[in-house]
Amino acid sequence: MRKPVPMLDSKLTNDEFLQLIVDSFQSVIFGTVDENGDPHTNVADIEVRDGDKLIFATTYQKAFYNRLKNHPKISITALKGDETLDSVGFTLDGIAQEVDLKYLDEIFAKRPEMAQISANHSERREILRPFAIVPVAGSIYDLRQQPIFQKGFKF
Repeated sequence: MRKPVPMLDSKLTNDEFLQLIVDSFQSVIFGTVDENGDPHTNVADIEVRDGDKLIFATTYQKAFYNRLKNHPKISITALKGDETLDSVGFTLDGIAQEVDLKYLDEIFAKRPEMAQISANHSERREILRPFAIVPVAGSIYDLRQQPIFQKGFKF
């Protein structure tokens, strides 16, 4: 279970912004493009953080994997809240890079749900590949506050 989003203010740092993504947002929407420049979206979980990099995994058998490898510029976004005025959302643009398989051990250690997902599919872990998102720019907005809180980030 991810943590609730704390109240945000202008003191929110780049470091805190990245940690908030990992701690508070479960699934995010990834925007990618294919070899023709056509847009696609996928859902994946940001599982862990390594410094300024956000780590997630996908299987190498998906078109999503191929788009990440061939066109690594991505944009991710997520929204958390039950209704519009109790929501917090973010967007982060960055570069996706496939990283060492050792990150799978960390993902499975920190996210027990990954073991559950793979429980009846022993081959699933074998086909997972970890990626790091190297952030370029991002923004967050908090509709729980009046006036609405918004902040941009450059990395």
